[in-house]
Amino acid sequence: MKFGDLIAYSRGVYKHYAVYTGKNEKGEDTVVEFTGESGLNSKAGATVKQGLLKPGGKVDNTLDLLTGHKPQPVEKMEAAVQQILRDGPGKYGVLENNCEHLATFVRYGKPISVQAETVLNNPSHFNNEMADTFGSSSFPSNFKKT
Repeated sequence: MKFGDLIAYSRGVYKHYAVYTGKNEKGEDTVVEFTGESGLNSKAGATVKQGLLKPGGKVDNTLDLLTGHKPQPVEKMEAAVQQILRDGPGKYGVLENNCEHLATFVRYGKPISVQAETVLNNPSHFNNEMADTFGSSSFPSNFKKT
């Protein structure tokens, strides 16, 4: 694995994304991701944190092809991780600021969610109760779509 690789966890009908951030001082693989855990940067029931790679996560850089974007240089990805950990990612929203947006912001410098775009472009495939449950929000200034 390389710094900035997208790590995907299958959740049935969707994928949860994290970004690989290297090995810690104990030699364990780490990631940065939105989690359901409470913490310093907790927003709307989701927290961004750097932690250990959990079992079941697999490198999945297919978004490079799906989005047509190339990874930023490692230095820019490292800066993006530090910015998110320092400033927080903004309010979590399943369609507008989710784990895929966070991961692609780090990897490409732009928040992109192929999964959310699919839902927004095919509303018949989406349960509106889910949107109400998870919420929807605006991007913080550091996550503006371009």
